[in-house]
Amino acid sequence: MESDGFIIIPARNEEENIVSVIDGILHLGLFKPSQIIIVNNASTDNTAAIAKHKGVTVVDEPRLGYGNACLAGIRCIQGIAKWILIMDADGSDDPTDLLNLFKIFHDSDVDLLIGSRVLGFAERGSLGFIQKYGNWLTCFLIFLFYRRRFTDLGPLRMIRLSALKSMQLRDTTWGWNIEMQIRAIQENLKILEIPVSYRKRKYGVSKISGTLPMAIRVGVKILFTFFKLTMLPPKKS
Repeated sequence: MESDGFIIIPARNEEENIVSVIDGILHLGLFKPSQIIIVNNASTDNTAAIAKHKGVTVVDEPRLGYGNACLAGIRCIQGIAKWILIMDADGSDDPTDLLNLFKIFHDSDVDLLIGSRVLGFAERGSLGFIQKYGNWLTCFLIFLFYRRRFTDLGPLRMIRLSALKSMQLRDTTWGWNIEMQIRAIQENLKILEIPVSYRKRKYGVSKISGTLPMAIRVGVKILFTFFKLTMLPPKKS
């Protein structure tokens, strides 16, 4: 695999899952360990130490937030990467889907490639009711306001760094994915969804759907981000 791309994996307290995620990626033979970036997002367990032992790149981001973690990973590869892939650290994303993502991404001129769990297969119990409903509602709102069809706001995605720079993403928490998709539309970027699989995590509790209050909080944040970007689109710098 070309050395101008990196996988960024935000991770908070995933010591029981991180090894299988890293091994699943390395087994594909697409990346060197140094091209896998684990962003340790204020973990209180051994996530960082375990990842370092596997020989991958570990970046510390003490400020909580999914967006903060993604931005920290991006900062460390600025100037050396042409594209990145972002995936979860809990083992929900199937590493074998990366083969198809890479092929489509490199054989096309798409700017943003999103893995859709709706078009693909989501294992029973991998997505909570609020996640499913919130996902549907947000995608419906995107179509209503922008006439652009999405089926998912899933975490597994590839993007060119040139496109990412034009988006000027700022969200530091759970609005990161919806901000990326809205900004991609506003910047007239080429976007494509493809089917992917989604699995139940083996260990631990989901940071999003693990508790009802958190699931509601995340959903509200996503909707707030949507309306903020739609009603008050950012000015070009």
